[in-house]
Amino acid sequence: MRAFLAALLLGISLLTGPAIAAPSATLITIDNNAWAGSSVNVLAGVRQSVFTEGNVQYAGFYNQQGYLVLAKRTLDDETWQTRVSPYQANVVDAHNHLSLVVDGSGFLHVSFDHHNTPLKYAVAVAPGSLELGELVSMTGKHENSVTYPQFYRLNNGDLLFNYRHGGSGRGVLVVNHYDHKTHQWSRRHDVLIDGEGKRSAYWDMTIDARGVLHLAWNWRETPDVASNYNLAYARSADQGKTWQTVKGANYAIPITDATADYAVVIPQNSNLMNPPAIAADANSRPFIANYWSAKPGDAPRYRVVTPDGDRWQVFDGPKTAADFSLSGIGTKRPPISRSVLLIKNKPDASLVHLIYRDDHQGEKVILATAALPAGKTVNALRWQQRPLTDLSVGAWEPSFDPQQWHLNSQAHLPVQQVEQLDGSDHQAAETAPKPFSLLMVNP
Repeated sequence: MRAFLAALLLGISLLTGPAIAAPSATLITIDNNAWAGSSVNVLAGVRQSVFTEGNVQYAGFYNQQGYLVLAKRTLDDETWQTRVSPYQANVVDAHNHLSLVVDGSGFLHVSFDHHNTPLKYAVAVAPGSLELGELVSMTGKHENSVTYPQFYRLNNGDLLFNYRHGGSGRGVLVVNHYDHKTHQWSRRHDVLIDGEGKRSAYWDMTIDARGVLHLAWNWRETPDVASNYNLAYARSADQGKTWQTVKGANYAIPITDATADYAVVIPQNSNLMNPPAIAADANSRPFIANYWSAKPGDAPRYRVVTPDGDRWQVFDGPKTAADFSLSGIGTKRPPISRSVLLIKNKPDASLVHLIYRDDHQGEKVILATAALPAGKTVNALRWQQRPLTDLSVGAWEPSFDPQQWHLNSQAHLPVQQVEQLDGSDHQAAETAPKPFSLLMVNP
């Protein structure tokens, strides 16, 4: 089923520079029997549950019975082929999202169902296949307490796999490397970021068009989200072997609280969400997005951070009507979602796109865009907000297909109307299965 979703506002010029055109959006249903009692199928910070290889697009989700389902289509066809795997997950806990990727040899890799639990990882039996083989190890080391699996495909077709080993407030960031020609995993970093047993990093990473890795994270000292603090940054130009600060100074590995390069210093109890989102422009300039309160008593607000000369500049993001306090343990259900951050270069500006859910705008998917002029310093961005869906998406949060953005400047996002009980990882909302769909946006 295909539905065209009309943009409600015309594109207008927000700053001196190019006009921002109205987006077009298309929704394609992948499957109607997807689990909707938690937000496990549609979480922000997932890298990624939709991925394009050549002219084939792959997707993954959990069905109403909790089984991992894989799907694919050719890009010129709106009909998806699906296959239910033999693997079942604890879908009540939204931490247990999946991550998938296709390597340079055409094999689909999937990791799923983790919240301080042993690694679950499988590879398709043949290139282009949706049939998974048996669960296998990667390196066999530090695989007994895995959370937040993330796959990344390097420009040469090899893979990186990031995950947290250990619990909230005491975890470390582990990085594995996969050689797609030898089909072998190796350990790139036993500990890239070390919380030293006192804290853990909540990170996001992206690979830009030049192959540079950009990593952003906040720290958290306890399972309570209120203990989040600071936004830090690192980059790597050699596929994650060595890491530098934004000014090019080499990091000693592991990176710690004392040695991190901080983009913004944010105290605890500032309504800082985790993790941040990171993106980069065509010139490898990083951008970081998150929301937090600038001072006690302020409402949380989206913000975008980017280096400008020798300093990091913080831009206020689009305003929302939400005023809330972010605290507690478990999967939270705040009135605004975390965001996707996308950067598109124009000759005279960088377009900064945020995609998120806003309960005060009918729980719809919102696209907010601002133009950052090239070659000049500005103190503020002016944002244009436009809804991309007509109906509520519940507790949905955004993630996207990185290949579609890098190759075609299109945002392909999994979308599902889901419910999430605030702070609950052990009780599901009572709701029927809902369609799992793909929202294709040309911002």
